[in-house]
Amino acid sequence: MSPSPPHPRTVTGVRQRERARIARRLAAVCAVAALAAVAVFGVSPRWPWHDFFDLHVYRGAVRWWLDGRPLYQFLLGSTPYGFTYPPFAAVALLPLALVAQQVAEVAMLAVSGLLVVALTAWLVAPLARRHGWPRWFAAALAVPVVLALEPVRETLGYGQLNVVLLALVLADLVGLRRGARWAGAGIGLATAVKLTPGLFVVYLLLTRRLRAAAVAGATFLAATAVGFAVDTRGSWTYWTHALWETGRVGALASVSNTSLMGVLARATPGERPSAGLWLVLVAVVLTAALWRALRAWQAGDDLVGFTLVGLAACLASPITWTHHLTWLVPALAVLVDVAAGTPPSTATPQLLRRPRAARATAGLLALAVLLVFGLSLMWIGVPPPNTPGRDTSGVLHSDLYAVVLVALVALLPVRAMTSSACRPTPRPGAVPDRR
Repeated sequence: MSPSPPHPRTVTGVRQRERARIARRLAAVCAVAALAAVAVFGVSPRWPWHDFFDLHVYRGAVRWWLDGRPLYQFLLGSTPYGFTYPPFAAVALLPLALVAQQVAEVAMLAVSGLLVVALTAWLVAPLARRHGWPRWFAAALAVPVVLALEPVRETLGYGQLNVVLLALVLADLVGLRRGARWAGAGIGLATAVKLTPGLFVVYLLLTRRLRAAAVAGATFLAATAVGFAVDTRGSWTYWTHALWETGRVGALASVSNTSLMGVLARATPGERPSAGLWLVLVAVVLTAALWRALRAWQAGDDLVGFTLVGLAACLASPITWTHHLTWLVPALAVLVDVAAGTPPSTATPQLLRRPRAARATAGLLALAVLLVFGLSLMWIGVPPPNTPGRDTSGVLHSDLYAVVLVALVALLPVRAMTSSACRPTPRPGAVPDRR
């Protein structure tokens, strides 16, 4: 006997409830987007756009170089800022120097913006699956939040490469999961452009992924060899001289410098920070981060492993500007996942292994990241640059960003990536799928 068809009123009621649910979700997306816009353009004390200043530096340096002049003697106008990347980066940036400034700005903004959307969607897709959220809804909520974070909007505003470098490293995470032979090439390219991603090679060695580490090393050496082949003298200048001149990048004591070296420089105004103390702090942070990353990999949560290494690299680098902190994006995704109910693994610090403690801590850390970096709290009360009497060392909260980074390295939970933990949560009233 075939089942009787559902009553028309029942079908109509289901459709109405589904439409109401979609309407509520669209309203939530609009509300989040509006709040993100207010944070970016209204509440934040720093205007998010900087007239693509770093892109001007890139293009100016490469065009200067194409005219046959030494790459590392370039300065943008009357500023002290010049090219600070290896010569291979100048080769990679060549297309942007061969087009008009407006075209380069649109291209850089489009590439970085699309990567932000793609990376955010990739990060939230597993969360949506685990917690029974529609993927479009999770991505639509997350994208404006990510765009409102200071590291992302500053990267877009300066015309910086940070999102591209983040994408290259995370591409290797995808390749490692799939067993791809090219896994490691993204880390190698990122390291050839900016040296700090080289810490991921150490992580690959610790986790015994020797092939990927070899691919990363070979890619870095090949890219560096291209730089030497194109500009031998410039490469020699960079690797023997320009690399060690931190003053070429900016002042160590600047509030924008969120690294451990920046913290020490602000603590000793007018003096050079103690190299010995800095090395000790870097050794402690790197040891803790790499140990925790190894534990995360052993627990099956390689995203947390990569994120811990990325955050530690930001702290260890002598100069880390606020727009370098793009590793906060995957960290925030992990925190939201645990706060929503994904249980912690035994690789999580002892005090946070209980589900309630893990959810509460993850929720508080996620809220801290959103408030601190969404509203740029460190900059409240800091006079604009070039203000007479500006004293960056006297700002009590000038180390706020570094404190948050250290807290994430110490407390970022590692998730229990088991089949039961990853099973989607059914909606209330939903009929279970018996297939």
